[in-house]
Amino acid sequence: MDVLYIGGLAVIAALTYALIAGCGKLMQYRRADRGATGARS
Repeated sequence: MDVLYIGGLAVIAALTYALIAGCGKLMQYRRADRGATGARS
């Protein structure tokens, strides 16, 4: 039972980390894209 609980926590932590990292990269790409396209929004 403890193995399942710890495994579940690890999966949730990994997904949360991936979500945060993905959002950070997306914002970086958006910022770079906006800078490349200029004032045209």
